[in-house]
Amino acid sequence: MKRNDMARLRLASQHLTRPAFTSPVEVVRWFGAIQSQDLPASLYAIGLRMNHATETLVERALADGSIVRSWPMRRTIHCMASEDVRWMIRILAPRGMARMKTRHRAMAITDGDLARAGKVLESALARRTQLTRAELYERLNAEGVATNTPDVPNRGLHLLVHWAQAGLICLAARRAKQPTFATLDDWTPRGRDLSGDDALGELATIYFRAHSPATVTDFSWWSGLTMGEARRAVHLAGDFLRPTTVDGVEYWLMRQATAASHGPLPLLLLPPFDEYTVAYADRNIAADPSLLPSISHGLAPNILVNGRIAGTWKRTLLAQCSVTVTPSLLHILNSKEQAGLARATKRYADFLGCTLATTHERPASSTRMRKRQRHP
Repeated sequence: MKRNDMARLRLASQHLTRPAFTSPVEVVRWFGAIQSQDLPASLYAIGLRMNHATETLVERALADGSIVRSWPMRRTIHCMASEDVRWMIRILAPRGMARMKTRHRAMAITDGDLARAGKVLESALARRTQLTRAELYERLNAEGVATNTPDVPNRGLHLLVHWAQAGLICLAARRAKQPTFATLDDWTPRGRDLSGDDALGELATIYFRAHSPATVTDFSWWSGLTMGEARRAVHLAGDFLRPTTVDGVEYWLMRQATAASHGPLPLLLLPPFDEYTVAYADRNIAADPSLLPSISHGLAPNILVNGRIAGTWKRTLLAQCSVTVTPSLLHILNSKEQAGLARATKRYADFLGCTLATTHERPASSTRMRKRQRHP
């Protein structure tokens, strides 16, 4: 297998080549978890994998609770299908909580502070109440649990994340563009009850079906599992997976994965933190390693040509629901690629429900490219 075949297989696994999902929850269920600290970016990441998606449609799935946002792994917000939230948090979040103990001590957050905060949150969010972060901070401060100190201005957020990882609270519907919090038990019904080896095996199956080909190291990075746990999870999912070796590196694919297609690939506008890049420890399939530092290690909003990053892009929202997309290209596009970029920007504007204003292209100059290559 060649590296360009790997890019094609990943695009297919991630449903970027031929989007086929018809609902947001189908997309999120396929991936298990989609990174979502940038909410608009995650809405578009979901929409890219769907037919006829709109931002309103995807956000509706968050508002009705079929998709839930919380902090299952890497202390980062992710979207999960409601039936998967509890078991994923139960198996993954304790690792992040354990790693935070030293940092909590440095911030003078004691076990007593955490316990008091939990009681305040449980009381404030009782009877299906939903409150914004500012409203919860007001309740915490009133009960003597400081959310902002001279040394730790973000103390309150650490308290909220702790109790989200403990499975008490989660992010709920937005109110006037501000996210609210609810108790997990109120916001979403109980779903699948997986634990132990069943949960590990399911996690590996989910990851590799949506991200293969990938390495055990990639899976460990994405999940936050130790390498030993990741290897065990792959072993448990062995009936569904098969290995392949490329350039001396072992990758894993779904056993029923088909060979890479050789048809034309769509040019794609990826949102920041898209699973195509963020879900891998090694992002060399998506970009030359020397270029990764200059493009935020692949985590920027990327322009993808033939599975490789060809530049970045920036949106500007204008009055009367109009949007411009400004590319910053690493190389000059040919005529077919330019047509693909026009289709991709139109698709993005349609997703937002906006009119596409004039697109301004900023190709990287040869001087700037040489500078990037010398000083990545």
